[in-house]
Amino acid sequence: MPKLSIPTRIFLGFAFVLVAFGVVASASIRQHQRTASTLRLLHDGYLPLALDVAEVRANQAVFGTLVDRILEEEDTSATRSWLNSARRARPAILHRALIGIDRVEAMAPPERERALLSSLRQRLVQVRAAYVTDDAHFDDLTRALVARDRPRAERVLAQLRSRERDIERNLRRATDSVQDGLAAMSAAAEDVETRSVQLFAAIAFIALGVGLAITWWARRVLAPLSRLQERVAAVGRGDSTERLHALRDDEIGRLTLEFERMVEAITARDARLLQSERLAAIGRMAAHVTHEVRNPLSSIGLNVEMLEEETASSGPEVKALLRAIHREVDRLTGVTEEYLRLARLPAPRFTSEDLSELVRDVTSFVRAEMESADIHLEVQGDESALVSLDEGQVRQALLNLLRNAREAMPKGGKIVVRVARHEDAHLPVVRLIVEDEGEGMSEDVRAHIFDPFFTTKQGGTGLGLPLTQQVMLAHGGSIACEAASPRGTRFTLIFLEQPPAPSADDANKGTA
Repeated sequence: MPKLSIPTRIFLGFAFVLVAFGVVASASIRQHQRTASTLRLLHDGYLPLALDVAEVRANQAVFGTLVDRILEEEDTSATRSWLNSARRARPAILHRALIGIDRVEAMAPPERERALLSSLRQRLVQVRAAYVTDDAHFDDLTRALVARDRPRAERVLAQLRSRERDIERNLRRATDSVQDGLAAMSAAAEDVETRSVQLFAAIAFIALGVGLAITWWARRVLAPLSRLQERVAAVGRGDSTERLHALRDDEIGRLTLEFERMVEAITARDARLLQSERLAAIGRMAAHVTHEVRNPLSSIGLNVEMLEEETASSGPEVKALLRAIHREVDRLTGVTEEYLRLARLPAPRFTSEDLSELVRDVTSFVRAEMESADIHLEVQGDESALVSLDEGQVRQALLNLLRNAREAMPKGGKIVVRVARHEDAHLPVVRLIVEDEGEGMSEDVRAHIFDPFFTTKQGGTGLGLPLTQQVMLAHGGSIACEAASPRGTRFTLIFLEQPPAPSADDANKGTA
């Protein structure tokens, strides 16, 4: 999904300020509505409910007191008359309390209050059920009192007192529940009022903060322009060292990224041109020197062979001297061949090859040579990796790296050759890695190993790695050298992976 442009985002930022004012105003209106709802719930719901429950409990307290002392009276007719009236009245009072619960629940109280009301309703329903059960005991008590059967009256009264104590306990808990609800709603009303005051006080600060934040944000969005302008001026002066990093994915960030890619591409192109010019100049010089040296070397070699034949009967000193001359002629001939190979590297003839198969073939070819030097050669990665390459040139480059690795471990060791597919900058590439366990090399040496004629080996020409680099550049790839862990050197050759050709079945599917 494309991102919004910077002008659009700045416009939306300031539009956000207006939206913020609207949100704050809506929040304050909703806060007022909550305050009114809480006060209405407290005034029209909980206060009448508390009075109803208090009336039920007061009636029950008087009722219990009369029941407790009914046996102490000589004439119980008046008390019995009042108790009978109360028995008929208290269910009605309790019914009003239950209606009060319905009224509070209809006002949509918070979830915690709903649980409290449910518990209160359950207790009152239990009290109502106890009223119905106690009616039979009151009838028994009345008959015992009329018959003046005191023992029976005492037994019935004991049962009745136990039931009335249960009723009193439930009513006491119901009263506590109502009081808790009142306290919670009062605290909620106070909290809502406090938040309303704080909200109104925060409106000005929010507006100011949002305005300052949007202003700062707009300045921050446009800030990279000045740094990009300085970078353009520096590149114009020829200074391309301090690279800018695109920290954001917007027009300025993409412009910065594309500018740096352009600078990097120009720098790389200049470096390749410089390297090509250097190699071309060196190649021309090497070709000229080789041409001037090879013919005399050939003549010297023939003359040495003739001398060997004519002095076959000479002493060992003469023979050793001639052999030394012959070896030196061969060495110089090899050096001239290296120079000619650098000067006349042909354009690669690309074919689609499996790099893994090529690596297995080359390592199999040099395995005996490595084992004789007490070196274990390990090949990793059996996965097929199709690459467009010149088999002869890549084979020679890999042989150069393997022999360099062998020479870096005169006492033996292990060489690991690994082929790995990888996604690099959204392009599928294949990495060919050659890693040894030698002494390694310093940063200063690694900085010059691809320079022609640079060598740290006694008798080396310094042309093997430049030739390998030239092969990789001709293949559109690259070569890098880094320190291995815990010691040694790692060379990495990067090839562009060739997509697999569609099979006949896939082609048939595509045309079906």
